[in-house]
Amino acid sequence: MLTLILERAHQVGMDKLQLSVERSNEASVKTITKNGGEYERSFTFEGEEADVYMINIV
Repeated sequence: MLTLILERAHQVGMDKLQLSVERSNEASVKTITKNGGEYERSFTFEGEEADVYMINIV
């Protein structure tokens, strides 16, 4: 699904995509990093630790 989102973002002219994910969601973190996601920062939301990743769209 993330691959499709990245393709669509490229089609509409976006050059990067910012995603946030709960740190405990290991499958999503792995998917984001495999698709070029680079760690940007962390934050807490409703008591859960979360991270923000940036993907540069080529």
